Amino acid sequence: MKKGFTLAEVLIVMLLISLTIVLFVPAWREHETRVMLEKEQHNLYLFLRRIQSLAENSGDIWLLIASRDIQARRWCLSAQSKTDLRCDCLNPTLCSRETEAYFYNPLFPHRIMLSAGRYYPREITRLNAVRDTSSSACFSLQTPMQRKVFSFFNVGSLKVKEGSVDSACIAEKGNHDISRP
Repeated sequence: MKKGFTLAEVLIVMLLISLTIVLFVPAWREHETRVMLEKEQHNLYLFLRRIQSLAENSGDIWLLIASRDIQARRWCLSAQSKTDLRCDCLNPTLCSRETEAYFYNPLFPHRIMLSAGRYYPREITRLNAVRDTSSSACFSLQTPMQRKVFSFFNVGSLKVKEGSVDSACIAEKGNHDISRP
């Protein structure tokens, strides 16, 4: 008597493996995207808090500027002391040596996109160390399925929350930027 598997047994095992893959791969990808967004949110939040601290300790006004290149799927943030010359974090070599600037480069630029009402050379917000305030503003990090909204309030606080597609943050002053990554 020969020992082995029949064709029917092999086909049933392959069918079960295929069904398992079809059911679990989308859930795994969604979980992976959620984890990436949470990591990006955490790192960006720490960067922004560090910039708030630098502004407080310097006594100067600091600018937060967003830059992005949608075709290349690149984005970044620069924080700099207020000067007439603005630093573009996508081209940091063009930044003046006299300007104190810090750059945030994302961990997952091709999977998570930044959306803001203003981009380089205009600032998203100003951090005023003298009064410990910032201009009210917001921007978001987004994937095709999720969005995290970063909001600055004029009392100097920063909050992060889940955002909706119709967020007032993006429709700021008639600038409707609802682009998806």
